[in-house]
Amino acid sequence: MYHPFSVTETLSIAWHILKKNVATIAVYTIVAFFVVGGSGFVIYNLLNDEVLISIGVVVLLIGVSFLFLGFIKLVFQLIDREFYDFGFGDIVPKIKMLGSYLLLLVIVSTLAVFMNNAIQYLGDGIVQSILGIFIFLVIQFFFLFYFPICACFIVDDQSGPFESVAQSFKLIKGNFFKYFLLFLLIEAMVVIGTITRIGMIFVIPFVNILLVVAYRKLVYSHLDVDDDITETV
Repeated sequence: MYHPFSVTETLSIAWHILKKNVATIAVYTIVAFFVVGGSGFVIYNLLNDEVLISIGVVVLLIGVSFLFLGFIKLVFQLIDREFYDFGFGDIVPKIKMLGSYLLLLVIVSTLAVFMNNAIQYLGDGIVQSILGIFIFLVIQFFFLFYFPICACFIVDDQSGPFESVAQSFKLIKGNFFKYFLLFLLIEAMVVIGTITRIGMIFVIPFVNILLVVAYRKLVYSHLDVDDDITETV
């Protein structure tokens, strides 16, 4: 049956997925932490040449993006495993997905830098300060609020960077305040996880599971079809 988007149901489903697949998720998360942490250590502590450090940072960014998209694919597979089995190849991001994600990341980051540099020509004053704060908040809001949904479209629908942005705006429209409430809950979890340090090992995967489930629930809320996630949990 048709199910509208619900924050409490999204939390419940995400928690169920985490509990049911805790071993799989834990292994992926630990491997990802070691890969990223080890790469970061090598780049910032063992490399001395600035060119090599720059190349290392780019490679690390690509690696982090690859692991992030891979985790999203993994969550999609865990959601759908009630209907079919999956293998390692099913969670490996395609080159197109990685390219679209990185291109969107670069475009938004470049736009943010361009706007910040542009307001510098206004000279010191309250107008410059207000615009600077406004631009910072808008960019951060997009990265934290819309960007994860864009990533889901890139993985699930193989959308391009611009297409994913348009799709994310359309998907959240109509459920903005419910999704905003979920966004606030996620931000609270991240803050708590940051304070406890070790809590981030739990918070990061759970937050990403939440976002994928929210994406799926939002998709179903726009369609007059069976909500498979709800029906199988």
